[in-house]
Order: sequence, then C-alpha cells, then structure tokens
Amino acid sequence: MEETQAKQQLLNYINERISLTDEEKNIVANAFHLRSFKKKEYFLEQGRPNRMEAFVVSGTFRVFHTDIKSTEHVLYFGFRDWWVGDSASFNTDIPSLLNVQALEESSLLFINWEDKERLYDSVPKLERLFRIITMRTLTVLQKRFFLTVGASAEDRYLELLERHPGIEQLVPQHQIASYLGILPESLSRMKKHLIERSKS
Repeated sequence: MEETQAKQQLLNYINERISLTDEEKNIVANAFHLRSFKKKEYFLEQGRPNRMEAFVVSGTFRVFHTDIKSTEHVLYFGFRDWWVGDSASFNTDIPSLLNVQALEESSLLFINWEDKERLYDSVPKLERLFRIITMRTLTVLQKRFFLTVGASAEDRYLELLERHPGIEQLVPQHQIASYLGILPESLSRMKKHLIERSKS
C-alpha cells in the first residue's frame, strides 16, 4: 500500500472522531511512518523497551505474552483500523511484556513517543482522540476480563465470533484457543458440539 493512501486511511479514522483543519491533517500525516510486515514478522518483541505505537492499515496482528514456561497467551487480535502496542512500555520505557506479530502480510503506520508528544503540542485536540481510544481499549479489556472469569469457554467463543465475524478465516485455531484460555483440542470438541446442536 502506498504511504499517501495509508495516511489518508488514518486521517479518515481520525475525522470520524474529531475534526481537523487541513494544516492539522498535514502535521498528523507527517508524524506517522508506514511499515510493511511479512507473515510472522514482529512489530514488537517482549523484553525490549517499546517506544512506538501503531495504527493497523491492513492485515492482522496478534498481541500476546509468553510466560516463563514458554506458553503463549493471546490478549487480543489487531485488525484494520485498530491500534497495537504496549502502552505501559510506550509511556515509561520499561521492557515490554507483550509481543505484536503479523499473522499475514500487513501494514502499520507507526509513531514514536517523541513525535507523539510533539503532536500533542501542535494539535492539542489529539489528546481527546487518544483519550477516546484509551477508554475504548479499557472497555474491551474489562469486558474480556469479566468474560474470562465469569463466562464459559463456549460463551467466550461465541462472543468472539459475534465481535469479529470471519476471524476463523484469518486466525489459526490454536491461537483462538489461546485467546479463549483453552487447549486446541477443547476448541475442536466445542465447535463440533455447537455444529451438532445447531442441526438438532
């Protein structure tokens, strides 16, 4: 994807939430940089400080943590017009606890911490935009937390399908199982049960 087209996509996303002047649009566009990723390539790796965050232009990313037993725990998937990164590391310069990996050929528009701070000075209304994004993210994560502790794996799976129709064509089954906190075999049995139940 061409950089001009990618930046227009970002500006369209922003304009749906706040209004920018032409001058402000130019300032925003110049602060972001386009990067393409091959399948399985990382934007962010656990253990390294992360001073960048990114807007997903195309493709799909998974955001996950690897524990001391080398087990991967998927927190969420990043699709077109989503934001990916590690906010804690981005804002404090501590090593990241997250990995962000492309699941297919994908593109991001990324911004580093220094440029984002300069953006806030140049276009103060952007603070409102990122407050909206932060609140949306917190809402999604809170809902995910309550589903994890209070809902069955089947309910969590159905909620995922409702929120992201077609996700099974984009994301491997074992990664969906990781997101749900179950084994791939359990997901296979659950899907078989759901199919049988829908036929009866």
